[in-house]
Amino acid sequence: MTISLLEFSAATLLLVTAIAEPYSVEAAELPEYDGSYCVQLTSKMLNADEKNAETNKCLQDEADAKKRLADHWAIVSEKSFAYCRTLGPGSYRPLLRCLAGNVGYRCFQDELICNWN
Repeated sequence: MTISLLEFSAATLLLVTAIAEPYSVEAAELPEYDGSYCVQLTSKMLNADEKNAETNKCLQDEADAKKRLADHWAIVSEKSFAYCRTLGPGSYRPLLRCLAGNVGYRCFQDELICNWN
């Protein structure tokens, strides 16, 4: 079985595009959320101690989600980010879930090279 030069070149171009895309000029910038999502989420709680504990837990969950996003932000495209940021409030947790699903989809579509260890 022989592969023509044109087929090889097209395959090579697709591979280079998939690998280079996370570092392209279209890369998104990690947003900065101020925690107002957590405050709003717990605002109707009547018990002040519970409210404070739940707000602090929410803020910690947000910080954890932000760190996970930052660790993998290089593979987030502007297009993916633009789509995901319209789906929810200014919170890292829904953004993380949406982008994780998007990256998984792009791996299965062979748009990204993904290591499944």
